[in-house]
Amino acid sequence: MEELHCDYLIIGAGAAGCVVANRLASKLKSLSIICLEAGGNDNNPFIKIPAGFSKTVYNKKLNWPYFTSPSKNSYNRSIQFPRGRVIGGSSSINGHLYVRGQAADYNGWSQLGCTGWDWENVLPYFKKAETRINGDESVRGKSGPLIISDLTEVHPLTEIFIDTVDKFGIKKNIDYNSGSQEGTSTYQNMIKNSSRWSAADAYLKPILKNPNFKLIKNSLAFKLLLNKNKIEGVLFEKKNKRYKVLVRKEVILSAGSINTPHLLQISGIGNKEELEKIGVRCLHHLPEVGQNLKDHYAVRIAMRAKGISTYNEKSRGLYLLNEIFKYIFLKKGMLTTPVSSAGVFAKTRSELENPNVQMLFAPASYQSVNVGTAKLEKLPGMTCGVTQLRPASKGWVKAVSNKAIDPPEIQPNYLDNEFDKQTIVEGIKLVRKFFSSSPLKDYCIEETIPGKNISSDEQLLNYAQKNGSTIYHPIGTCRMGSDQSAVVDLRLKVNGVKNLRVIDASIMPEMVSGNTYAATNMIAEKGSDFILKNE
Repeated sequence: MEELHCDYLIIGAGAAGCVVANRLASKLKSLSIICLEAGGNDNNPFIKIPAGFSKTVYNKKLNWPYFTSPSKNSYNRSIQFPRGRVIGGSSSINGHLYVRGQAADYNGWSQLGCTGWDWENVLPYFKKAETRINGDESVRGKSGPLIISDLTEVHPLTEIFIDTVDKFGIKKNIDYNSGSQEGTSTYQNMIKNSSRWSAADAYLKPILKNPNFKLIKNSLAFKLLLNKNKIEGVLFEKKNKRYKVLVRKEVILSAGSINTPHLLQISGIGNKEELEKIGVRCLHHLPEVGQNLKDHYAVRIAMRAKGISTYNEKSRGLYLLNEIFKYIFLKKGMLTTPVSSAGVFAKTRSELENPNVQMLFAPASYQSVNVGTAKLEKLPGMTCGVTQLRPASKGWVKAVSNKAIDPPEIQPNYLDNEFDKQTIVEGIKLVRKFFSSSPLKDYCIEETIPGKNISSDEQLLNYAQKNGSTIYHPIGTCRMGSDQSAVVDLRLKVNGVKNLRVIDASIMPEMVSGNTYAATNMIAEKGSDFILKNE
């Protein structure tokens, strides 16, 4: 077996791993860094076109072939669960939206015992990561690698939606990423010059020629070599050939909320009883590995539109040719838009202190419930999705065999309690109120999904259970904490292992209020700092 050697080994060149690789390779020039990535290059043209999201999110060549396990509260469906398998990870196939969450999210982490992770202490890392043109410099960055941009062109229906929500009483928010999230606005996006700006673009590609850095693509890590509470190295496979990497300093797991706990488990780090069931010898009993999985579950409400053109019509024939022309030569138009053009962060009940639902509006509608694979309808339409920001339901990720290639069991347990069920129903009702309010109602003919016949709370919940889906935000499976049962400590070191850290979304102790990429990026920036400061 061929051996490689390095000082730091990063597993996963995704949303977090690209950040860690950049920060270490740029600062530790006398040390060697290797990054293993199971996927390949990001040269699929649909990755770069912002509207190409629907062509990448379920593309088998860019994805892990994952599905959730059936659960009773989602009608025993097995829901497709895409995770990026390409440089940049899920930041190369996601819907581009940049959402930090609420200041209260991170203050809540601190109250759970994660001191040093409150809003005041994480804000510098959000700022360090980004360039936000014309942003308030007290809360926004001005020279970071992430380019956070606005829509190049706002569809008239998007403006009407925002005006309607504002008149309803949920006011326009000039910057929902300031820490104060409540309100409505267009979404901020990770798009530069009308092209996707992924973690690979921002962090990985600038260091590929560094002499102290090596990226090994299409390489599947299948075992951490643990000996006397220290990781000596990692085994990986590339083109049916096996290799060993021996590590002098640290191994950093950045494989994401599914693959990070999976690799730990098949390497003998996890719940002893569960590992023995699949023929894995337990080397370090850490029962919470793979537990505490949370994810955002969303449903859609769609309307047939009138008196205004939508993206449905623009996606066909000569109209589409015109949009292609606008994209190539003007860098504008439908093809520059992310998965959602406008959002709302709202309270479904007045007594709540902070928003508890997020809405995602698009001047388009789909031929089926599954946005990721469905084509746009031929007739004019509009859609608004809604998701609960901080679900109480939680599940797990469990290895089902001792082989890395076998997908783990993924069980998010969506809508597993009355609180979550009530919130999703309230969210649907609030979306309907917007559609029936002026001026938006003047452009609506009828509700096509779920339809006016679905009206009682019981019917709405039934619709949500039958048709809801992930919006690709798994977190929590290697929970950070100051308690003994936590998987990682407050410096992201795996408890009980000397030189192993987890730096990705799996360490989040609780869900953040919105899309998880921004928080993952912050974690990677802060985690990199821990390594550089030898903390």
